[in-house]
Amino acid sequence: MVRQVQRLKRPRYLLGAAVGLAYLYSLVGRSVFVQGTGRAVSPNARLFAEFSLEVSVLATLVTAWVLGTDRPALTFTQTEVQTFFSAPVTRQALLHYKLLRGLLSAMLAALAATVFVGRFTSPRPELFFLGAALAMGTLYLHGTAASFVRAWLVSRGRWGSAVRWTVVAGVLVAGMGTLLSTLRDHPLPENLSAPFAMREWLRDVLNAPGPRAVLWPGRALVAPSLARSGQDFLRYLPASLALLVAHYAWVLAVEVPFEDSAVAGADARTRQRAQRASRSANLRVGRVPFVLKARGRPEVALLWKNLIARRRMGSGLVMLLAFGVMGAVFALLMGDTRLFSNSREFLGPMALMIAVAMAVIGPSAFRTDLRMDLPKLELLRALPLTGRQVVGAELGASALTLGAAQWVMLAVALVLGVGSDDETLAPWSAPVVLGLLSVLPALGLAGLFVQNAAVVLLPAWIPADAERARGVEALGQRLLTLVGTLVVTFLGLLPAGVVALLVGYPLFTVMGRWAVPLAGLVAAGALFAEVALGVAVLGRAFERLDVSEEQSNEA
Repeated sequence: MVRQVQRLKRPRYLLGAAVGLAYLYSLVGRSVFVQGTGRAVSPNARLFAEFSLEVSVLATLVTAWVLGTDRPALTFTQTEVQTFFSAPVTRQALLHYKLLRGLLSAMLAALAATVFVGRFTSPRPELFFLGAALAMGTLYLHGTAASFVRAWLVSRGRWGSAVRWTVVAGVLVAGMGTLLSTLRDHPLPENLSAPFAMREWLRDVLNAPGPRAVLWPGRALVAPSLARSGQDFLRYLPASLALLVAHYAWVLAVEVPFEDSAVAGADARTRQRAQRASRSANLRVGRVPFVLKARGRPEVALLWKNLIARRRMGSGLVMLLAFGVMGAVFALLMGDTRLFSNSREFLGPMALMIAVAMAVIGPSAFRTDLRMDLPKLELLRALPLTGRQVVGAELGASALTLGAAQWVMLAVALVLGVGSDDETLAPWSAPVVLGLLSVLPALGLAGLFVQNAAVVLLPAWIPADAERARGVEALGQRLLTLVGTLVVTFLGLLPAGVVALLVGYPLFTVMGRWAVPLAGLVAAGALFAEVALGVAVLGRAFERLDVSEEQSNEA
């Protein structure tokens, strides 16, 4: 955490953190910590929320004893094992280290619960956050202590297992017996349609002596988070703090040796990662996209390599198409369900919408370019190729794959027609689709160029591994990159739009609607010319790129 704060001395991290915090505040900050919406919650909704949270707490307590492996619930990474276990660090210090990490995670979970639940169930979201942090921290300590007790019972053999399951069965039987006896005393109302009948019955059941005793742990943990005022929160706080301190003392009292299980768990996770890497390394190429000849333009080899990688990463294209189809189906369904009466009228617009959506989201989804080869930029610079050749070849694979997918969708839209049942839209269907055949691939190429330009000009802002890009500053950097991509793409569209208008308007007076394909072709040519000029400029920047300096600045 100290290192993360120190990183804010660098302008890019400070700017990213500022943008990320501003985005989070605009998204949930005002509604959670300023306005608060819990005052408008109905009694029925509040009762349901209280009951749900109490049952969730009890379910967590039960699963801590019934489910899970019978070893201490303390996981260490391979690096932590190698660093801490051989260092002069006491077992109690290691235990406190893991407990602190777990409590910090509980606080983050409490913040998420406040954002998505607390602002709707409590008039004081800040009190909900504090109460939820105490509750989740206590539950984490309870799970840790329960794993210690389970591990100790397992070490005692069959006697320990018999004791554990006997106690668990006794608690479950007692809970079921209490519930059945309470239902006999408070049967379900005969007239459920009466106003508030269900709410009053549920309130009577929960306030009965038996359920109150069973739900007491859950109520003691949930009560501070659902407090309506500061006085109520202070009244519930001592019991919640007492439970937290008692569980902390319990963890220290029942501590069992956890080194062996931690080392075994770290080794198992390392082997699993090695197996996954081995499976990835042993992927068979299968049929290559085209035969790579021994002689020819050398940059074609990069295009060949990235097309093979695109085949290996084919699931991304499938997911993109699946989301596009689902979104188009939903949009058409919300618009007019009569479209489903004729599959031809449904599939044509759907294919057109997918093709247009690909021009917007495709540059971010198709990453077989410099973004994929970011860890190997130094190797790419060592190749006997100019910067323009490297940048152009890296762009080629993603552009060809994205353009081919768009052409397939547009071909479907052209054959089936768009708006064929409308007398006004039907004559424009074929000309517009033919115009998009050239415009959409060019627009996708422009978006890909902007994404790859960020790799060359701002390599420290583009994570080589998505797992490393975390934190508020990483969120802000992504937002800035997205905004920059949209702005640069829009600026690139202006000259293309002006050229298309200058050419298409005079032709429209002669050719009518069939001037649209020619105007689209001119606009696409302008976009391709802009990208070609950009590739030449970006190639020079790539040749001057000092990867080692960027890495040292990042360190």
